[in-house]
Amino acid sequence: MTTATTISLHFAHANGFPGGSYQQIFNQFPDDFEVHALPKFAHSERFPVNANLANQVLELIDYLTHTVAKPVYVVGHSMGAVVSFMTACERPDLIKGVIMLDPPIASGLARIAFKLLKYSPLIDKFSPAGKAKVRCQSWPLGTDLVAYFKGKALFKNFQLACIQDYVDAAIDEREGKLQLNFDAQIEANIYRNVPHNINQYYKRLSVPGLLVTGSHSDVCIPSMLATFIKKSKIEHLVFEGGGHMFPLEKPQQVAKIITDRVRLWESEI
Repeated sequence: MTTATTISLHFAHANGFPGGSYQQIFNQFPDDFEVHALPKFAHSERFPVNANLANQVLELIDYLTHTVAKPVYVVGHSMGAVVSFMTACERPDLIKGVIMLDPPIASGLARIAFKLLKYSPLIDKFSPAGKAKVRCQSWPLGTDLVAYFKGKALFKNFQLACIQDYVDAAIDEREGKLQLNFDAQIEANIYRNVPHNINQYYKRLSVPGLLVTGSHSDVCIPSMLATFIKKSKIEHLVFEGGGHMFPLEKPQQVAKIITDRVRLWESEI
């Protein structure tokens, strides 16, 4: 319940990982933090995936407007970080600060190359879209899905509790099977539409911002981020030892970074 002393925070998930996947982070937040998390972006008929995820920005604005009664800190991982940043630029009246966790951002020549790829079938080869559209979406009842996903490269460094939270959030029992509830075609389409127009948001961020990137990330490449950091005037912190999925590998440390930063910003108001 929102009160005058409650600090409201929204966490935007990475593509393919419903909001509930981050429960281990949420569990670490102090009692005066009220956490909101849109369960699954792009699964509403009102907000289908479109160019540069413009509809997902509108989706987050709609969610914040109808769910949170006062300005909120927005935190996002990967795709969710980009959507949160663009939302903060578009609607600073709704947002007190933004924390970006390893966002897929390309600037300079990389941005132009990615834009061109979007208009060719090669986008599925040079982005995760190709794998997403053919991923396994159902399993027999009784399958140990925590063990199944632990054996996948993407999940190998996850805390087991985070894998369990992902399974709880992303898998339903339907029609006598265990089935993925995050539509694989929507997931692929999100990858195909990762924004190439981030340059249009340069110098538009008017609320405090923090960018946290994994030191071993294969998504956030320093040379591709330099222009974004400089022109957005956003503070940059490197998460040592972390890959792209570090929020689900080290949730306790990530929760502390978020908590400490929000406390700092609150003290400066």
